[in-house]
Amino acid sequence: MTNAMKTLKHFALFLIFVFIFQITALAQAPYRVKASKLTIDGTSSLHDWTSEATKLEWTGSFLVEDKKLVQVKDVQVNIPVKSIKSTKGSTMDNKTYDAFKADKNPTIAYKFSNTKISGTGDFALATTGTLQMAGATQPITMNVTAKLLPNGDIQLTGSQKLNMKDYKMQPPTAVMGTIKVGPEVTVKFDLTLTQTK
Repeated sequence: MTNAMKTLKHFALFLIFVFIFQITALAQAPYRVKASKLTIDGTSSLHDWTSEATKLEWTGSFLVEDKKLVQVKDVQVNIPVKSIKSTKGSTMDNKTYDAFKADKNPTIAYKFSNTKISGTGDFALATTGTLQMAGATQPITMNVTAKLLPNGDIQLTGSQKLNMKDYKMQPPTAVMGTIKVGPEVTVKFDLTLTQTK
Protein backbone atom coordinates (compact mmCIF):
# COMPACT_ATOMS: atom_id res chain seq x y z
CA MET A 1 0.00 0.00 0.00
CA THR A 2 1.45 3.35 -1.04
CA ASN A 3 1.82 6.28 1.34
CA ALA A 4 -0.90 8.13 -0.56
CA MET A 5 -3.32 5.24 -0.12
CA LYS A 6 -2.49 4.98 3.60
CA THR A 7 -3.09 8.70 4.01
CA LEU A 8 -6.41 8.42 2.17
CA LYS A 9 -7.46 5.47 4.36
CA HIS A 10 -6.59 7.33 7.56
CA PHE A 11 -8.46 10.40 6.37
CA ALA A 12 -11.53 8.30 5.56
CA LEU A 13 -11.45 6.70 9.03
CA PHE A 14 -11.13 10.15 10.57
CA LEU A 15 -14.18 11.39 8.65
CA ILE A 16 -16.19 8.35 9.78
CA PHE A 17 -15.20 8.98 13.41
CA VAL A 18 -16.16 12.66 13.17
CA PHE A 19 -19.51 11.76 11.59
CA ILE A 20 -20.33 9.21 14.30
CA PHE A 21 -19.27 11.63 17.03
CA GLN A 22 -21.47 14.39 15.61
CA ILE A 23 -24.48 12.07 15.38
CA THR A 24 -23.97 10.95 19.01
CA ALA A 25 -23.49 14.51 20.23
CA LEU A 26 -26.68 15.62 18.50
CA ALA A 27 -28.66 12.67 19.83
CA GLN A 28 -27.64 13.20 23.45
CA ALA A 29 -29.34 16.47 24.23
CA PRO A 30 -28.71 18.56 27.36
CA TYR A 31 -31.75 19.49 29.44
CA ARG A 32 -32.47 22.21 32.00
CA VAL A 33 -35.06 22.65 34.75
CA LYS A 34 -38.37 24.08 33.59
CA ALA A 35 -40.28 23.50 36.84
CA SER A 36 -39.39 21.79 40.09
CA LYS A 37 -40.93 20.79 43.40
CA LEU A 38 -38.87 19.10 46.09
CA THR A 39 -40.18 18.55 49.60
CA ILE A 40 -38.69 17.02 52.73
CA ASP A 41 -41.14 15.33 55.11
CA GLY A 42 -40.14 14.48 58.65
CA THR A 43 -41.41 13.80 62.15
CA SER A 44 -40.77 15.13 65.64
CA SER A 45 -41.91 14.31 69.15
CA LEU A 46 -44.45 17.16 68.81
CA HIS A 47 -45.68 17.13 65.21
CA ASP A 48 -44.87 16.12 61.65
CA TRP A 49 -43.26 18.76 59.46
CA THR A 50 -42.58 19.56 55.81
CA SER A 51 -39.90 21.72 54.24
CA GLU A 52 -39.54 22.69 50.60
CA ALA A 53 -36.45 23.49 48.54
CA THR A 54 -37.30 26.77 46.82
CA LYS A 55 -34.24 26.58 44.54
CA LEU A 56 -32.81 23.64 42.63
CA GLU A 57 -30.08 23.51 39.99
CA TRP A 58 -30.03 20.56 37.55
CA THR A 59 -27.72 19.63 34.68
CA GLY A 60 -27.67 16.49 32.59
CA SER A 61 -28.48 14.99 29.20
CA PHE A 62 -30.85 12.38 27.78
CA LEU A 63 -30.77 10.22 24.69
CA VAL A 64 -34.27 9.72 23.28
CA GLU A 65 -34.87 7.56 20.22
CA ASP A 66 -38.28 6.73 18.70
CA LYS A 67 -40.09 8.08 21.77
CA LYS A 68 -38.02 5.84 24.02
CA LEU A 69 -35.63 6.94 26.74
CA VAL A 70 -32.36 5.18 25.95
CA GLN A 71 -29.69 6.83 28.08
CA VAL A 72 -29.17 9.31 30.91
CA LYS A 73 -25.79 11.01 31.38
CA ASP A 74 -23.91 13.56 33.47
CA VAL A 75 -26.71 14.38 35.90
CA GLN A 76 -25.86 16.69 38.77
CA VAL A 77 -28.31 18.34 41.18
CA ASN A 78 -27.37 21.15 43.57
CA ILE A 79 -29.68 22.55 46.25
CA PRO A 80 -28.64 25.57 48.33
CA VAL A 81 -29.29 24.61 51.96
CA LYS A 82 -30.67 28.04 52.80
CA SER A 83 -33.28 27.70 50.04
CA ILE A 84 -35.01 25.09 52.24
CA LYS A 85 -38.06 26.61 53.93
CA SER A 86 -40.31 24.94 56.50
CA THR A 87 -44.05 25.30 56.97
CA LYS A 88 -43.19 25.80 60.68
CA GLY A 89 -41.38 29.09 60.06
CA SER A 90 -37.93 30.60 60.55
CA THR A 91 -37.20 28.89 63.87
CA MET A 92 -37.39 25.48 62.20
CA ASP A 93 -35.45 26.82 59.21
CA ASN A 94 -32.56 28.00 61.37
CA LYS A 95 -32.38 24.65 63.17
CA THR A 96 -32.35 22.92 59.77
CA TYR A 97 -29.45 25.10 58.62
CA ASP A 98 -27.56 24.30 61.82
CA ALA A 99 -28.09 20.56 61.26
CA PHE A 100 -26.69 20.90 57.73
CA LYS A 101 -23.77 23.04 59.01
CA ALA A 102 -24.83 25.39 56.26
CA ASP A 103 -22.16 28.03 56.81
CA LYS A 104 -19.42 25.49 56.00
CA ASN A 105 -21.50 23.30 53.67
CA PRO A 106 -23.91 25.59 51.83
CA THR A 107 -24.94 23.09 49.13
CA ILE A 108 -26.57 19.66 48.98
CA ALA A 109 -25.07 17.93 45.93
CA TYR A 110 -26.21 14.80 44.10
CA LYS A 111 -23.99 13.35 41.36
CA PHE A 112 -25.30 10.64 39.07
CA SER A 113 -23.17 7.56 38.29
CA ASN A 114 -25.28 5.06 36.36
CA THR A 115 -28.82 3.90 35.63
CA LYS A 116 -30.75 0.92 34.33
CA ILE A 117 -33.76 1.91 32.24
CA SER A 118 -36.82 -0.30 31.85
CA GLY A 119 -40.45 0.03 30.81
CA THR A 120 -42.28 2.00 28.13
CA GLY A 121 -44.34 5.18 28.44
CA ASP A 122 -43.42 5.70 32.08
CA PHE A 123 -39.79 4.59 32.26
CA ALA A 124 -38.36 3.15 35.48
CA LEU A 125 -34.84 4.36 36.23
CA ALA A 126 -32.81 2.40 38.79
CA THR A 127 -30.08 4.92 39.47
CA THR A 128 -26.86 4.97 41.45
CA GLY A 129 -24.90 8.03 42.51
CA THR A 130 -23.47 9.94 45.44
CA LEU A 131 -25.16 12.41 47.77
CA GLN A 132 -23.24 15.03 49.71
CA MET A 133 -24.83 16.73 52.72
CA ALA A 134 -23.36 18.52 55.73
CA GLY A 135 -19.85 17.71 54.54
CA ALA A 136 -20.39 13.94 54.28
CA THR A 137 -20.72 11.96 51.05
CA GLN A 138 -22.52 8.63 50.75
CA PRO A 139 -23.38 6.33 47.81
CA ILE A 140 -27.09 6.28 47.08
CA THR A 141 -29.45 4.16 44.99
CA MET A 142 -32.70 5.78 43.92
CA ASN A 143 -35.70 4.70 41.84
CA VAL A 144 -36.99 7.41 39.53
CA THR A 145 -39.95 7.47 37.14
CA ALA A 146 -39.34 9.28 33.84
CA LYS A 147 -42.18 10.31 31.55
CA LEU A 148 -41.78 11.72 28.03
CA LEU A 149 -44.29 14.54 27.65
CA PRO A 150 -46.02 15.32 24.31
CA ASN A 151 -44.14 18.63 23.95
CA GLY A 152 -40.74 16.92 24.28
CA ASP A 153 -40.18 17.74 27.95
CA ILE A 154 -39.24 15.01 30.43
CA GLN A 155 -40.86 14.65 33.86
CA LEU A 156 -38.92 12.96 36.66
CA THR A 157 -40.69 11.92 39.86
CA GLY A 158 -39.75 9.87 42.88
CA SER A 159 -39.21 9.71 46.62
CA GLN A 160 -36.26 8.68 48.74
CA LYS A 161 -35.86 7.98 52.45
CA LEU A 162 -32.71 9.34 54.08
CA ASN A 163 -31.32 9.07 57.58
CA MET A 164 -29.60 12.23 58.80
CA LYS A 165 -27.25 10.20 61.00
CA ASP A 166 -25.78 8.51 57.90
CA TYR A 167 -24.41 11.97 57.04
CA LYS A 168 -23.19 12.67 60.57
CA MET A 169 -25.99 15.19 61.06
CA GLN A 170 -27.49 15.88 64.46
CA PRO A 171 -31.32 15.97 64.18
CA PRO A 172 -32.63 19.35 65.42
CA THR A 173 -34.11 19.79 68.89
CA ALA A 174 -36.12 22.58 70.51
CA VAL A 175 -37.29 23.76 73.94
CA MET A 176 -34.14 22.62 75.71
CA GLY A 177 -34.20 19.25 73.99
CA THR A 178 -37.76 18.32 74.92
CA ILE A 179 -38.85 18.43 71.25
CA LYS A 180 -36.79 16.14 69.06
CA VAL A 181 -36.83 15.69 65.30
CA GLY A 182 -36.73 12.10 64.02
CA PRO A 183 -33.55 11.22 62.13
CA GLU A 184 -35.34 9.77 59.09
CA VAL A 185 -36.83 12.01 56.41
CA THR A 186 -38.53 11.40 53.06
CA VAL A 187 -37.53 13.49 50.06
CA LYS A 188 -40.13 13.76 47.29
CA PHE A 189 -39.43 15.40 43.94
CA ASP A 190 -41.25 16.28 40.75
CA LEU A 191 -39.07 17.87 38.04
CA THR A 192 -40.00 18.96 34.55
CA LEU A 193 -36.98 19.26 32.26
CA THR A 194 -36.83 20.89 28.86
CA GLN A 195 -34.20 20.59 26.18
CA THR A 196 -31.57 23.33 26.25
CA LYS A 197 -31.70 25.33 23.04
